[in-house]
Amino acid sequence: MMSHIVEHLVSGLQNDLCMKKEESAARRKSEAQLYRLLAEMVETERKYVQDLEEACDYYLPLAGIVSHRQIQSLDRRQIKNKKRNLSQCSSVTTSCSSQESFTGLSLERGENISPAEVRCMVGNIEDIRDYHKKVMLPRMEKAAENAQLMRILFETEQSRLSRKYGRYCINSTRSSIIIDQNIKFFSLYQFNKGLMLRIDGMLIKPIQRLTRYHMFLSSLSKTCKELGYTEASHEYSAALESILSAANHTNTMMWIGKMENCPLDLSGQGQLLKQGNALVSGGKGRNGKRWSIGSQLPSSCFLILFQQSLVLCRTTENMAEPDSPSLVYSKHFCLNQVRVRDVVAEDLNTFEIHKLERTAVGMKKAEDEPVTRIECGSEEEKIEWVSAINDEVKDLKFFAKRLSREFSFS
Repeated sequence: MMSHIVEHLVSGLQNDLCMKKEESAARRKSEAQLYRLLAEMVETERKYVQDLEEACDYYLPLAGIVSHRQIQSLDRRQIKNKKRNLSQCSSVTTSCSSQESFTGLSLERGENISPAEVRCMVGNIEDIRDYHKKVMLPRMEKAAENAQLMRILFETEQSRLSRKYGRYCINSTRSSIIIDQNIKFFSLYQFNKGLMLRIDGMLIKPIQRLTRYHMFLSSLSKTCKELGYTEASHEYSAALESILSAANHTNTMMWIGKMENCPLDLSGQGQLLKQGNALVSGGKGRNGKRWSIGSQLPSSCFLILFQQSLVLCRTTENMAEPDSPSLVYSKHFCLNQVRVRDVVAEDLNTFEIHKLERTAVGMKKAEDEPVTRIECGSEEEKIEWVSAINDEVKDLKFFAKRLSREFSFS
């Protein structure tokens, strides 16, 4: 009887030891994964900065721009000569940075891609490179061993990430069109320079970067939770929320950048401030036809407010992405040439936009432009739109007056 009891106790102890060993091995594995994730996150950030520098070093000269790294490698005389060469560079058959000949890189149609097209294609990639090199990478290296610092990094940089990547993403469609139209030139240029990636492979990296942050922070939060590091898990989750907010903004900008028939450079209209559906009447559409006031029902419209303009669009069904309807440009107003009237008869949900024109005595309503009426879903919504538009109109007027004063004093 006693022997059976002893055997049972020994068997139980052995099972406990095996379980503890398994738990210990699983914990060591999770801890190793945590350190690997942090190290990989920092290392991929370094590699990302290197990729951005490579893209800038090889493609900015085609846009007539000398990169900072190239400038630092030259003495003052070389810089002076380089600037002179850049000002005289009218095409990219000659590299402005190295004076190498690209005679064999002309397109089949006998034309060359212009510096302006290259500038449009690369967007604000130089700004993104400088930002990650001087801000994100140094701060991430310091935050790698401190979850609180990682949370602070992404929370404080959320607005700048949204702004910089939003501007890059809204330009993505125009960039892709330029690449497709000149793919032979860029393929030959890639071969001539011995580059591993095609131009589209280089320029897609910023679009993918926020997704990489999402993956790392999500995994870090999950791993810390498994290890019982509750506070650290919450810190990484908070950082993840900031990245998700920035990614949501950039996705919206990417969607707006696909707008059809738009004559504006949307990446140059400033920050996206507000968007939403409304009913519009009056004014003229892209085809020159007037929207009606009174005699016919108002048309459904999608409004997009930037710092410098208000864009009116139609939406059409998108079979490929049912949740993201296609935007078709209808009309836009430059905010430095409009006046908003927020009281329209007895209709509390409607406001009017009057287009102005400059005269010898100042700005006045353009006689040949009909009034555009915008009907919102509620009075509160109308007040929000009117306030947002008027705030930007005031800011633009203030900025114009300040520039005028500075110009008069110079």
